[in-house]
Order: sequence, then structure tokens, then C-alpha cells
Amino acid sequence: MCLGFLACACSLQAAMISVTVDPMYGSAGNTGATALIEFSFVEDGPDDLLVVAIHNTTPASIGSKLTAVGFEWPASLALPLSYAEGGQSAYFDEIGFHVNVSPFWLNASGGYDVMITSDGNFEGGSPLGAPSAGETQSIILNLGDTGLNPDQLSATLGDWYADPERVSVIVRFQAVAGDRSDKVISRTPEPAGMLLLGLSQLALCARRRTRRHP
Repeated sequence: MCLGFLACACSLQAAMISVTVDPMYGSAGNTGATALIEFSFVEDGPDDLLVVAIHNTTPASIGSKLTAVGFEWPASLALPLSYAEGGQSAYFDEIGFHVNVSPFWLNASGGYDVMITSDGNFEGGSPLGAPSAGETQSIILNLGDTGLNPDQLSATLGDWYADPERVSVIVRFQAVAGDRSDKVISRTPEPAGMLLLGLSQLALCARRRTRRHP
């Protein structure tokens, strides 16, 4: 559903920011569960959309269900976000804000700004239908009219995540290796995403978007 919506609705798309979630950054259970979260921005008429691709990259030999994703959000971009029309996935259909997690050393300051789940429960909930190891689900969130174009939005998020002290993303796993669970974090974007940081100068120079009209 999401991919079809994206192909039909969006006119401008910026480069992607990829964030690796891995126990080397911090893990509650050190089960070996991993994920890749990819953020990209697009325009749909007057609205700016955030596409979040949620990849469960846990090795098949371990196995897991990816049941929730939390991420920090730049203070310069307003909350709350909402699902775009048709932007929910087969599993992820709830969104929460400023959600605290435990243990404390995996928590973001003030709680994770945005939390994507199936039932509003980061800690639990049913894993039925959640992406298994090797599977991907994507969601689309509506930011409204931010006044920035997709490249500027990517630069803003990239700059925000570039702080090495910031816990940028957390992922909840269930049914790891059969009956275990885990919470795993990331701190900095992948090199491909870091290339977007050079675009931050554009964000400082232009405050309003230039739109394309049919």
C-alpha cells in the first residue's frame, strides 16, 4: 500500500538517511538482533512526507520479530507527526510521542520523540504480523507544510543525528531465537546518510521551498 501511494503522490524526493541498529551501540539483551532504518523525505502537493523503511536485518539463523521503532526528532521541526493517508503498514499502525523506555541507559533524553508500534505498546504487544528476519515494512508520515524542501529536511535530520552523544533510534525485538526479546539502539547515521550533512548550508540559505507545478 505504501509503495503505491508513494509512486502516485510524490513529486520530489531527497536522498535517504540510513541508520544501523546494532548491539555494538547498546542492547538490553545482546541477542544479536539488528535492524536498518531508512528515512527519506518527499513532497506531496502542499505537504511534506517522511517515508520510514523498517528493515529487520537479524540473521536468519537467529530469527526475530521487529515490533516497534522509536526515533528522535529535530526540535526545529514541529510535532506531532501523523500517518499520511494510506501510510500505515500491515503491522505498524500506531504512533506515540515522548515515550520513555527501560533500561535508562537506552532511553533518549525526555523519551523518544516518535514511537511507531502496532498497538501503542513499545514494551509488549503481539508480534503477530511484525516483520521477521529479512523482511521490511514501510510507513509514511505527514509533516504538514514545513517550509523546507526534501533536501533541506534531509540535511536537518542528518545534522540532528550526527551528534555522537545522541541516541537517535531504538528498535524493539520479540521472539528472538524463539522466546527471547531485546531493545537495541543506534547513535549515528551510515556514511551514505552523512553525505547529506553538506546540504545543511542550503537549509540555512533558503527558508521556503520552491515547488514544482504541473
